Amino acid sequence: MSSKIVVIGKGEFGNSLVQGLEMSAIVSGSKNNATVVSVEQVSATDFFSMTLDEMGQLLANASYIMFCGRKLSENVKDMAPALRQARNFSTDLADNGPLLEFIDWSNPDPRAESFDGAVALSSATKDMSFSDHVVWKVTGVSSLDIALSEEAFIYHYYCQNCIAPHQILKYIIFYIKGKHVATVYSSSQKEAKPKLDIPGLMWKADEKNTLLAEVLCRLMTRADVDRWYDAAYLGLAVFLVAFGYTFTRYSEWVNGAYGYTMVPLYILDKGISWTSLWMITAAPFAGNLLALSNVFSSWDRSKSIDKVTSLLCAMIMIVPVLLFTLPWLTWAALRNLFSSWGSLNHGKDISIVRSMLLDMVSLKTETGVVGFAFLVTHAFMGCLAAIPQYKSKWFDADNKMRFYGNNELSMASGVIAFTLVVVLTIRSLIGKGSWMKLKPLYVYVSPLAIFLATFHVVMMGYKGWGALFDYSTKKGQPSITFISSMFSLGVIAAHVFLVLIGTKKRARKATRVMKHSAVNTAFEKYDEVRFVDVDREMKGTMRGDSDTDSFHSA
Repeated sequence: MSSKIVVIGKGEFGNSLVQGLEMSAIVSGSKNNATVVSVEQVSATDFFSMTLDEMGQLLANASYIMFCGRKLSENVKDMAPALRQARNFSTDLADNGPLLEFIDWSNPDPRAESFDGAVALSSATKDMSFSDHVVWKVTGVSSLDIALSEEAFIYHYYCQNCIAPHQILKYIIFYIKGKHVATVYSSSQKEAKPKLDIPGLMWKADEKNTLLAEVLCRLMTRADVDRWYDAAYLGLAVFLVAFGYTFTRYSEWVNGAYGYTMVPLYILDKGISWTSLWMITAAPFAGNLLALSNVFSSWDRSKSIDKVTSLLCAMIMIVPVLLFTLPWLTWAALRNLFSSWGSLNHGKDISIVRSMLLDMVSLKTETGVVGFAFLVTHAFMGCLAAIPQYKSKWFDADNKMRFYGNNELSMASGVIAFTLVVVLTIRSLIGKGSWMKLKPLYVYVSPLAIFLATFHVVMMGYKGWGALFDYSTKKGQPSITFISSMFSLGVIAAHVFLVLIGTKKRARKATRVMKHSAVNTAFEKYDEVRFVDVDREMKGTMRGDSDTDSFHSA
């Protein structure tokens, strides 16, 4: 005798799921007592176009209903009555396994829903007196994981040759191919994992085994992605300004003498190198300004040494602030146009500027990695252009075309800075760790890397700084080595002063740790999901409303 499974959804994942279910069985009682399954599949569009009786007939006597469609939250008004109708039509008493348990495999964008579909469905079925009904949520499985294409070949081979029953096949497949872990969340405190056994797939109950825990996990994942988007927007903003300045100074169409053939490599490389330097300096820049802001806002309570240091560093930071104004405004425009998380989400009492600074500081890992990506690109492009035909001023014709001394220093410091940034990037991508591991890198290595990268730029171009504002030279437009290095030089100088005197440490004591706007938005959305009045949201929209008690929030 077989158990019935209904799969709703005919997309890529739905089809892969059906393929994987061909080898599955439902285990009840003893582990050796397994019942094979029969699978019926219907598209979500066709299913929700059916009448209530048609849906009930299709789902009747099914052990599991698996949802692989989109926007379950919009279809709860149909799904919940369909489950009630299916239970009325069912004749089996779950002798061969569970009856009408619902597994949600969908992974929607949590910000696109006013409430979570699985949570709402669980609430609805409980209010319909389905006291034993379980709603599951499964995450961490791709279509390739669930399809088990190679495992299916192994399964069918052994079945055709009558070598082993299902349970033995499961261990054969685990041994040959390994296993994929699927994290499950349950609406029931009694059931931790589904009784469905899919060879090659292992159920793992989450530590907080609730549907709301899955919602929070999905929201935090979305927030992590949004943080990377935000860092990318900042990188793009800096690059647009840097390349625009570089193009106007070197292109023959504006102030330079280079034709269009020099744009794709030589001119573009200058904008990329500029962007890489400013991106790895962005977090200290914001940190300096926040520290100075904290001192000035609590001036009466600040120590005298902190007041003197802050005044000195404020004067140092004037140049970096002026230089970063245009990239800052460009970043703000990009966030306003493309961000989907509600930027500047730090509360009504925090100004726009401070909110953006808080976001920039919290993005220190992401901005560093984005800067590293630009740095690697510059390293390759710079090596291609480091030849006398491009860089004639670098090479001493009287010394066998070797580098001049300043260019030797520039290249050496650049290579060392590159190595240090590689180390920092690897450590950042590894993730969290003990402060004993992180402090030496971020307190000592990071400022050193920024300084060496700045020194690399300064030594490359300082000889031309004598004619910075000379109108006869590029119409008075300062060189990019001067503009790009003055930002990072000012930031690192102020940072060193604030750290050595201890002003930054003391300024942090009186402040509250703030998260990125995307993370704050995620928590706000989670509160909406937790406390949303589902009864109000769905009132009058459920099929069979007259026969069904209203259901309430989770």
